Amino acid sequence: MSGIFFELLSEEVPYWLQKNAIEQIKKKIIELVVENNLSLSEEVKIFAEYTPLRLIIKCDNLIYEQKSSIEEIKGPPLDAPDKAIEGFLKKFQVSKETLIKKEINNKGYFFIKKKIKGKRTEEIFKDNLEKIIININWQKSMKWRHEYFKWGRPIKNILLFFDNKFVPLNFLEKYSINNNSFSMSHKKIEKEIKFKNYDEYKRKLLSSKVIIDQTKREEKIKKEITNFCKKNNILLKNNHIPLISLNAGLTEYPDILFGKINNKYMSLPQEILEVVMINDQNFIPLFNKNNSLSPYFVIIVDFVEKKFQKNVIFDNEKVLEARFDDASFYWHTDLKISLDSRKKLLSDIQFHQKLGTIEDKIKRMEFFASNLASQFNLKIDKENLSQAIKLSKLDLTTGLVREFPELQGIIGGYIAQKEKNNKNVCLSLKEQYLPKGPNDLCPKNDLSIILSLSDKLDTLLGFFLIDEMPSSSKDPFALRRSALGILRIIIENNLIINLENFFNDNIIKKYNLRSIDKINIKDLTNFLIERFKFFLKSITTRQDIVNAFFSEKFFNSDFLILYKKFIALNEFVINGQGKRIIELNKRALNIVTIEKKKTNIPNMINKDLLENNYEIILVKELNNIKNKLNNKDSNFKDVLTEISNFDKSLNNFFDNVMVNVDNTEIKNNRLSILNNVLNTLKKYADFSKIQK
Repeated sequence: MSGIFFELLSEEVPYWLQKNAIEQIKKKIIELVVENNLSLSEEVKIFAEYTPLRLIIKCDNLIYEQKSSIEEIKGPPLDAPDKAIEGFLKKFQVSKETLIKKEINNKGYFFIKKKIKGKRTEEIFKDNLEKIIININWQKSMKWRHEYFKWGRPIKNILLFFDNKFVPLNFLEKYSINNNSFSMSHKKIEKEIKFKNYDEYKRKLLSSKVIIDQTKREEKIKKEITNFCKKNNILLKNNHIPLISLNAGLTEYPDILFGKINNKYMSLPQEILEVVMINDQNFIPLFNKNNSLSPYFVIIVDFVEKKFQKNVIFDNEKVLEARFDDASFYWHTDLKISLDSRKKLLSDIQFHQKLGTIEDKIKRMEFFASNLASQFNLKIDKENLSQAIKLSKLDLTTGLVREFPELQGIIGGYIAQKEKNNKNVCLSLKEQYLPKGPNDLCPKNDLSIILSLSDKLDTLLGFFLIDEMPSSSKDPFALRRSALGILRIIIENNLIINLENFFNDNIIKKYNLRSIDKINIKDLTNFLIERFKFFLKSITTRQDIVNAFFSEKFFNSDFLILYKKFIALNEFVINGQGKRIIELNKRALNIVTIEKKKTNIPNMINKDLLENNYEIILVKELNNIKNKLNNKDSNFKDVLTEISNFDKSLNNFFDNVMVNVDNTEIKNNRLSILNNVLNTLKKYADFSKIQK
């Protein structure tokens, strides 16, 4: 049993490129092993690790050498001209005596048997590693010494070990890449790491301040933060956990230090301090138990000796103070100009060339908000609603938002507070862009809900009307995120709205666009349904249930109803309640599929042809389920309970009723019963797509 170990040492690869690169290499190595039958086990035993400077692959349980094999090679027909036969012999360097005659489709051909010598595994890797490395796709790449070769970052060294022996890679010379048999320690230690096997490589690197496992670097950071938080009775917010992964991807040996914010900056809005720490320095803010910002923050550095750590903390605190001074300047300057006096500036800010200015957007939002408040029957103070919309985009004129765009809305809310506006108005300004991502909370306050939906719906409909919807991976206006936000607000706040009907002509006219005759709002509904599918796939472990739920295109755009219907189905399948009906549904489908190839199955069930008591009962219960499914007020759990109980009559039908009888009319009628069972159940979901 043999194995390979491969390390690619480069200059620092950005965190957001690392995982994609190692996954590509891992995938290509697996393909190479499978194609050449190199693995002794059914599943390829492979491990992939990465740091900012290293991409590492270890693949175990490999054969030492391929077995030799005999391959039959087809030649020309027996009646082919002599020249064709001579050319075939010359190509494979064999004599005429070695030719074999075989018949294919009543025609004779010459064949030869050729021995294919098995290659050594290390040779296969040597022959293919160049292609694997140069074909890695990078979102951003660069050239260095070599004129034509581009890669994520300049490569310093590539080493390959097979069976614990160094394997030279001759192709590296043409790319001006080193092929040393040793690795390098942490860049601050700068020493050669010589080793005999992978375990020794890993051990020596660790002692030289390199942790090759990204997960272990993350665990080290998290453990030390947790201990510090317990000691100081503070906490790390869940939405800042990705910063741990980011910092682990920026370091080979993370040292965790803790800084403290100078008390004079703590009077600034905490979101300002938070954004400055994260955006500028990748620091991790820590919070008090009451959700207010604590003065402590986390500094992750790449290996610093203990004697220097105090100096590093001091230096980082000074850098942060300089950025806080900048933010403080913007904040106090912005407070000097009232929100009311900023209104005239909105007409100069373009929302989009075809959709007008921010001032135009606000006018549309007022119309949206009025319609939404009426639709949801929310008791909102009209003056507060009008004020919230008029103030909602004014902070786009502030210096802070120009410097930190992610603070839009929040800064407006704080300035509105300073100007003693209604507290619900101030809260709605801060929450108008929520949820920004899948882990963000949704607004719960009625005014915040209306403001957030008005903004997102206006943006979504507007870009749809000017034909600027996302295509493939491109979404320059973040419309997928807006759509997901709309859906989450509707669902999490239990709001009933048919969006297809909501996007009526009166709303569309507010955009003052020409040439919108060809607009089909159903296309926008379909876009929302696709985002809804994405949302459902994120809340269930069973993708087959989502696929079954969307098998029929009969959905309206009342997403709260659809959500409740799906949740009931998800529970129905996962708790095993639907197991029997799913099995019987597939049995009915098999029969109908086979018979449809032989005959036309009638759509309607002829009750006069019902002879057997079991088929009469089945049809009666089927009609009950149809009525339940057609009743909009039906509880979805009750409907599924009815479907679950339907398995008894369907099973009795299979056990006691012969479908393939001699009488064609009765046979077709019984097939029609089964076809109607399938079509009725499909009104809820296509149960045949649900796996056991």
